[in-house]
Amino acid sequence: MKTATVTNIHKNIKNKGTLPIDFHYEDVLEYMSEGVLVIDASGKVVYSNSAYSKIFGINNIAILGKSIFCVKHDDALIKSFKEQKSIEGSIVFPNVKIYTSPLYFDNKYKGIMAIYREEKTTNDKEKVVQLETSNTKKIVLNDCFKRIIAKSNGMKKVLWTAQKASKVSSTVLIRGESGTGKELVAKAIHDSSSRKDKPFIKVNCGAIPSNLLESELFGHEQGAFTGAIKRKIGKFEQADGGTIFLDEIGDMPLEMQVKLLRVIQEKELERVGGIETISCDVRILSATHHNLERRIEQQQFRKDLYYRLNVISINLPPLRERREDITLLCSYLTDKINKKNGGHIVKLSKDVEKAFYHYDWPGNVRELENLIEGLVALAEEEVIDLEEIPSHISNVYQRIYSCEESSLIHITEENKIPTLEEYEREIIKMALERFGSFNAAGKALGVTHKTIAAKARKYNIID
Repeated sequence: MKTATVTNIHKNIKNKGTLPIDFHYEDVLEYMSEGVLVIDASGKVVYSNSAYSKIFGINNIAILGKSIFCVKHDDALIKSFKEQKSIEGSIVFPNVKIYTSPLYFDNKYKGIMAIYREEKTTNDKEKVVQLETSNTKKIVLNDCFKRIIAKSNGMKKVLWTAQKASKVSSTVLIRGESGTGKELVAKAIHDSSSRKDKPFIKVNCGAIPSNLLESELFGHEQGAFTGAIKRKIGKFEQADGGTIFLDEIGDMPLEMQVKLLRVIQEKELERVGGIETISCDVRILSATHHNLERRIEQQQFRKDLYYRLNVISINLPPLRERREDITLLCSYLTDKINKKNGGHIVKLSKDVEKAFYHYDWPGNVRELENLIEGLVALAEEEVIDLEEIPSHISNVYQRIYSCEESSLIHITEENKIPTLEEYEREIIKMALERFGSFNAAGKALGVTHKTIAAKARKYNIID
């Protein structure tokens, strides 16, 4: 009943753009299970109900009169406010979706109303992933890909593409920042393929000295060079019939790229110091964090090899672009590390989970896992709280949920209306403080990084 009431209110606003003034919506909304937030035309919070406070752990009274820019868990809300447009079902927090509608009275824009709905989810430990395709047909991932935690649409699409790639023999180039799980996806492709009962051989091309890489990949004969006291079978021969995973392929020296290209084209190789031609039936998966197109322009990577390796391209999103997965990953990693340590069971507090959700994780999942492992190992209590996590992460939580020192809120003096330039200066300053770069701030504000840089200099925000 409660959900239906809020839904009707939302539809009424969306369809008519107004709220009847003789209806006491506040009395009704206070008892709703969905969170409700109302922003006036100046961008200030004028109402939030108890459910909103419960969902986000924010004191209702504390945010009244605050700027919309303080509601930093919610970029979708800011977008809706700026464009005066409705938003339907955008994910703004783990298991929370937002629905917004502009408010008009007497045909004048008065702000927006946002409704936050917590979605029911499957048990974290099940980790069952279902994909929604463009034609709404549901695709259930097989067991090999269910092992990879994914709730966000972006990651689900990646896994769906990877699962399809596992059914063919084409080369696959997996791209993504360090720590995004490139090897995990490569292993899932192999395990889901017809080669699953054959070897899966991993080679980190960036970790092997260039003078040893040829021998490592293709092997060598006895006496081929000083120290070659016996024949060595290379990684390609070891992977015969199976899959070889060439990690950090972007770091491979140019002279080795030529030899790899021949193996791909001819499906045969020669050991270092040998004359025998050896047939090689290997599927090649490769991965890189480099921009290979740029390296081609810089003549550091061969274009013909790039085309051979990039028949199927898979781009893994960084963790900051799949925030819906962070809470699920925290739960999974904490359980995994608890079992590994075998000591007392430790879990993360809700505040820590929120801080982790908003942190950008430059090291991605690997950084998250290493941090949780350290926190669990040193934990003295059963619950890890904000005081125990690194300050650069807890500070993110404090900035988002306090908003006490927002310069945009305190810009006005008594009986003075600030100029547009004053507002612009504060907005740009806030964006730079929040996002840390001209490029990211520009994207958030819908302008180019050059515009942000020019304005920052104009207003003496930077030297």
